[in-house]
Amino acid sequence: MGKVPSFCIEDYPDFTFDVVSPELPCGAAWLANCFLELNIPVWRPWDTDVDDEWKRLAPFHYQYTASQQPWTQILPALKYLREYQFNPEHAACFRHQWPSAYEKKRRLIFFVRDPRDALFSYWRRTSHNETKFNLSFENFVHSRYFHHPFSFREYLLLFLQLWKNYLSESDHLIIRFEDYRGNAKQTLRRILNFLNINTEIDQVNLALACSDFSIVKRVEDQMEKNAKLENKFNHAGIAFEYQKSYTPAMHECLGTDFDDICKWLGYTSYADAYYQSNTNNCCKTNVDALVSLIDSPMERKKAHQQNHEALFEQLGSGLAFFRGFHR
Repeated sequence: MGKVPSFCIEDYPDFTFDVVSPELPCGAAWLANCFLELNIPVWRPWDTDVDDEWKRLAPFHYQYTASQQPWTQILPALKYLREYQFNPEHAACFRHQWPSAYEKKRRLIFFVRDPRDALFSYWRRTSHNETKFNLSFENFVHSRYFHHPFSFREYLLLFLQLWKNYLSESDHLIIRFEDYRGNAKQTLRRILNFLNINTEIDQVNLALACSDFSIVKRVEDQMEKNAKLENKFNHAGIAFEYQKSYTPAMHECLGTDFDDICKWLGYTSYADAYYQSNTNNCCKTNVDALVSLIDSPMERKKAHQQNHEALFEQLGSGLAFFRGFHR
């Protein structure tokens, strides 16, 4: 959970802005592809060291050299031997970082999706890609989030709550998956205006056409037809899919935990019709306590720590993870 790793690509001593998103499907790859089509470099996407996939031909002139095209399913702009005359003034950093890892000197775009759809999309993706995966959605959201001491539901709630607290005092722009799916052109223009990036309308239109969801969906469908698809990433690409896909039990397993987050992001709250008074809301209580501890000044931590020891044990770990996280 440390700072952004050292960065040094010839011609680019550092990133110039950040795009942060949760580590669940939210559509941020669409924006990364738009930037590439607009000749704005996206170095080391999501902390993946791909420097050896690039060849420098001249100042700001690069060629993509990965013959296997490993990013085809999410970044179709990265084609083998394609050349780019990159913008010398901008370089994007795409990450799933926590606020403690963010360097405040840069502008930040926070790319999110309705939490109900983000969780549903990841569950469906995992169900499709892992043959031994047989968890219902209700059990999945309560299952452990990789190696971390909390569940998928708790991870997303904690991640969003901490960023909500942090962004209140930073230069940022919130972009929602639903905005891009509703009006991609308007959304991209908002982003470019925020970053003070001037582009011709024809360039914007071309970038949008080359980054449309149908492109990656078609590529992936063809890979599947040719039996060359290992993992499927692109399914429906629909905004507010939960409205048609959730059962009452799926609504109930989330309860009203995300209501504050939904209000902040401009989403509707969880429908009262699907929420029952006996729903288990321990997740919201737990996450609120974690946020208060992680966000509190150092001098107040000792007072908080004793009260939260039992809480962290309930989440499957002691304080070690969060002590390391806050460093």
